[in-house]
Amino acid sequence: MNSFRDVMTVMGQLPGMELGFDAAGIVRRVGPAVSKFGIGDRVVMFSPGAHRTIHRAKADFCQSIPDGLTLEEAATIPLVHGTAWYALVPLARARGGQSILIHAAAGGVGQAAIQIAQHLGMEIFATVGSDVKRSLLRERYGIPDNQIFGSRGLAFADEVRRATSGRGVDVILNSLSGEALRQTWQCIAPSGCFIEIGARDILANARLDMAPFLRGATFTSFDLKRVAQESAEVMADIMQGVFDLQRKGITKPVTPIITFPAGEVENAFRLMQTGKHVGKIVLSFADDQIIPVVLDQRNHSPLNLDPAAAYVLAGGLGGLGRSLAGMLADNGARKLCFLSRTRSNASHPSAQELVLDLQSRGVQVLVQCCDVSSADAVRTAMDSCAEQLGAVRGVVQCAMVLRDTLFRNMGFADWAESMRPKVQGTWNLHRALPDVDFFVVLSSFTAIYGNRGQSNYAAGGAYQDAVAHFRRSRGLRGVTVDVSVVRDVGVVAEKGVTNTLRDLEIPYGLREREFVDLIRLAVAGDVAGSAPPQILTGLATGGSAVAGGFEVPWYLDDPKFSIMARTGVAEALEKGGAAGQQEGSVQARLSVAKNLDDAAVVVMGALVDRVAKMLQTTVGEIDTDRFLHSYGIDSLVAIEVVNWALKECEAKMTVFDVMATVPISATAKKIAANSSLLSKDLARG
Repeated sequence: MNSFRDVMTVMGQLPGMELGFDAAGIVRRVGPAVSKFGIGDRVVMFSPGAHRTIHRAKADFCQSIPDGLTLEEAATIPLVHGTAWYALVPLARARGGQSILIHAAAGGVGQAAIQIAQHLGMEIFATVGSDVKRSLLRERYGIPDNQIFGSRGLAFADEVRRATSGRGVDVILNSLSGEALRQTWQCIAPSGCFIEIGARDILANARLDMAPFLRGATFTSFDLKRVAQESAEVMADIMQGVFDLQRKGITKPVTPIITFPAGEVENAFRLMQTGKHVGKIVLSFADDQIIPVVLDQRNHSPLNLDPAAAYVLAGGLGGLGRSLAGMLADNGARKLCFLSRTRSNASHPSAQELVLDLQSRGVQVLVQCCDVSSADAVRTAMDSCAEQLGAVRGVVQCAMVLRDTLFRNMGFADWAESMRPKVQGTWNLHRALPDVDFFVVLSSFTAIYGNRGQSNYAAGGAYQDAVAHFRRSRGLRGVTVDVSVVRDVGVVAEKGVTNTLRDLEIPYGLREREFVDLIRLAVAGDVAGSAPPQILTGLATGGSAVAGGFEVPWYLDDPKFSIMARTGVAEALEKGGAAGQQEGSVQARLSVAKNLDDAAVVVMGALVDRVAKMLQTTVGEIDTDRFLHSYGIDSLVAIEVVNWALKECEAKMTVFDVMATVPISATAKKIAANSSLLSKDLARG
């Protein structure tokens, strides 16, 4: 299901790669500890990255679909109703007799909030962006016209204060940004609660007036995605609260629901981008759909592993190892030997399920209890593997133990337990398997910068990096991969992210599919002899942090990372560097313009073409005598125009410039006049 957050992610306004937050479908598999769902049940879930055909989610984040709801209707509920319920019930503690201002009230969250507010007996004030949306609130929810205001300007603030005799409203559910947010903040009543669900001002670290706090007002911001990541119990409560109201008939799915086939996902995003739609947009996944996919054939070519050879995974019964075992089987491996430190790991249900799955695919599996930090144990295990499966032609070293604590509090046992599988374990495998087709070691990006609380783990990873370089210096195969946070599989996904890594998880973390593809490429490169001995992932630059709107990682303060800290910062602060001066480009034509009028013609042609693509129409349908906002372009789309002007025309514009009540031709002329590609004399006309 699409949300404005998805659009902002696609546009690069928010960091991340995940699209979709909620989905509905049929259960195919359940974990051994799950009892409330069974195979074949209809369920709805909240889980980032939901735009896919098969998705895994925590059972607590799922609910059975109430009777009478279609899959499409159910898929509209978790994000919007969850946001509205969490904002009004636990956070604002809204109650009957209070007043509430709901911005963008015809949207998904807005309609859900209206339903909850009406159930509680609140007086509702709302803003919308069009007459169609005003009619929806009036006809479907019975909100009087004199309590519905426009959101395209700032007049709503005075209208709210006038309607409340200057007191303001008790609860505000805000999604507007910039000056609209600040004006809304001035509408809060004494002891009122302001709930911010937008992200733009938060990421921009914008200023907030302090005066309303003198009246006892509170300001709260949340992101349901972070709630799910950082507090599973709270997210479970949200899902339960939302669907309790649905089952009782108190709330219903928002309306209308616009369904797009997954193959038309771009059209869905474009519709949302224009801001013209009402209700919710849903993607459907049917068996007969044709979905366009662009593949890099170099990255997806099979490894063609030898089915007669044996391949070893040390520590391979953990989450990451299980994923890699499937990848090896997909690429031809038919004999896999797992080395497990303890018998309990080998007997764990997830390990047994993996073995059965591999065997059902024709893979011969040997699981050996072997502590790789013992040289004798490794030699014995390799002899047994060769005897039962045949010659070993490749190894993936996944063995690890986490014993996180600050170095000053770390006992020798904590140090040694974390170091042994990485140091002694990797060396023992190196000695036992000198002549193999690939020797891939999973190290960590903490080995590069030294993570606080993980000095033992980081030191072990640095040693593994050195072993790979050492093997290469001796003419042997060897690649170490310094893996960043893997977000949905492995120890970190199962036990949670440590505080020092939490801020790096979203912008620099890997998804399981990305991780598996990365290791497959490392294996292929090692086999071919083309891979470098060490592959780094997950390291930030100062520019990437600034561009993404998140805090610059602490390790960039270290002098040895000073170049990385400066890399890309200037370009990010300018919201993108100059585009290439290709022949015939906007930049090239502007740079040779003879006067401002010629430059304006160049910009207007490019701008009209850009707007037509945004609106999914032809250039001929764009009237340059009309205002841009008359085509339904809102502040979200205006940001894209601002970024386009900076990148393509090297002209600094503001959202207010784009949304001004002037013809498109005048906007184009202003962009041309502001372009740094024109001389100052030409810009003055």
